[in-house]
Amino acid sequence: MNRLMEQVLRRGIPTLEDHRAIALLRSTTGERVAGALFVDMRRGTFLVVRAKATLLATGGGPTMYKIAAPSAEKTTDGLAMAYQVGARCMDMEMVQFHPTGLLVGESGMSGTVLEEGLRGAGGYLFNGRMERFMEHYDPRRLERSTRDVVSRSSYIEIMARRGTPHSGVYIDVSHLGVAFVEQHFPGMVERCRDVGFDLAREPVEVSPTAHYLMGGVRIDTACQSNIAGLFVAGEDFSGVHGANRLGGNGVGCSTVFGGIAGDSLAAYIAGQELPQIADTEIQAHLTQVLAPFEHSQGEDVYVLRDELKTLMWEQAGLVRHAASLATAQKGLELLRERAERVYVRGTPRLNAEWQEWLNLQSMLTVSDMIVASALARQESRGSHYRSDFPATDDAQYLRNVYVQHDSGGRRVWLEPVVFTRLAPPSQASVARDAMYLAQEGE
Repeated sequence: MNRLMEQVLRRGIPTLEDHRAIALLRSTTGERVAGALFVDMRRGTFLVVRAKATLLATGGGPTMYKIAAPSAEKTTDGLAMAYQVGARCMDMEMVQFHPTGLLVGESGMSGTVLEEGLRGAGGYLFNGRMERFMEHYDPRRLERSTRDVVSRSSYIEIMARRGTPHSGVYIDVSHLGVAFVEQHFPGMVERCRDVGFDLAREPVEVSPTAHYLMGGVRIDTACQSNIAGLFVAGEDFSGVHGANRLGGNGVGCSTVFGGIAGDSLAAYIAGQELPQIADTEIQAHLTQVLAPFEHSQGEDVYVLRDELKTLMWEQAGLVRHAASLATAQKGLELLRERAERVYVRGTPRLNAEWQEWLNLQSMLTVSDMIVASALARQESRGSHYRSDFPATDDAQYLRNVYVQHDSGGRRVWLEPVVFTRLAPPSQASVARDAMYLAQEGE
C-alpha cells in the first residue's frame, strides 16, 4: 500500500479523498458501465465521474455478520453496486469464517483475527469446560484442521452451550512458553495486550469470525465482468479461491489481479469514446439515497444494522439448513421494508447516521445474494455447510452458483465447473469431516 501511495503521488494521479461511491452508472444506451456517482462525505455534495472503463476494487468484507474481522468501512458496497447494474455474481454462499477472532465485548476489536500460526505452532483450543473439543471433530489434525472445520466445530460447541462465558472458546498457547510466544508472535501478543489479555501466559477467549468472501463478480482472465466497461479485482470478484481460501492468498490475489486489471484497462480504453450518462439515471439514484432525509420520523438505522448482523450470524452463518435460510430470507425482506422507513436527521454533510444507512443498503443486498445462493447449493462444500445436506455431492453440485439482477428481479442458476488442468480430488476427507459435524450437531 505504501508503494502504491508513493507512486500515485509521484505521478500526480488525481484522487478523490473522503469520497464514497454510491452507484455505478450506465451509458445512455444501457449497454455498458459509464462511470460512477460519488458523495463527498465532508461537504455532502455529489459528483458524477464519467469513465471509459471502471475498475471495481473495494474489498468485499462480510461485515453483515455479528462477529466479523474486516475493518468497519468494508460494507460490500462494490458487490452491491455491481449487482444492481446486472453483473453476474458467482458462489456468493462461500463465506469464509476464520476460527480465532478476539472476543472483546462491544469493542470494535471484537472479531479481529488471531493468526493461524498460533494453532500451527501447537496452540490448543478448549471449550468452556476446558475440553480440547477438536478431538471429536478431527482427531487426526486436531487444531491444525482446515479453517472451515475448526470454525464450524467451535460454533457447534458454542451453540451447544459448551462455550466460554462470553459465547466463545479458548485458544491457549501458554504451554509453548512465554519466551517462545513473545518471540514468534509479537504482533499477536501486542494485539491481545491492547485489550487486556496476556496471550503468552493465559487462555484467550476467541470466536469464529466472518473473514472473507470467496464469492463475487464473475470475471474472465482479463478481469472483465459480463458488462462492458466494468472490470473487477481483489475480493470483489469470484473464482480464484474456489470454496475455501488458503491463508495469505487474499494479498496475492489483490496484487496479481490488480496488475492484470491495470493492463487490461489500458488496452480496453484505447480507441474508446467517453460514454454519455442520462440525467434521469443520476436523478433516480439521488432520489433514492436522499430518501431518509424526507421522513419526519421512522426506524433507527443502528437497530436495523444490529438485527441484520444477528440474523445472518444465527440463520445463515457457519451452519445452515433449509429452515434457517428460509428464516433468514424472510427476515431480510422485513429488514428491507423497515430500512425504507429509516429517518435520518440533518444533511448529507459529515452525517455518520446517513453513512450507516448506506452501509445497511449494501449489506442487505449482498446478504440476500448469500442466502439465495446457500439455498440453491443443497450440499456441503468448503466453507458452505448445510446440516440438512452434510455430504459433498459431486454428482449434482460440482457446479458454480450464479446470481444476477435483471428486469425480472433476482435470478439464481447453476453451471458446471469447468476443469482445464486438474480433475476433482477424492472426497473421502470431506465426507469424513461432514460425518463428524453431523453427529455432533445431532
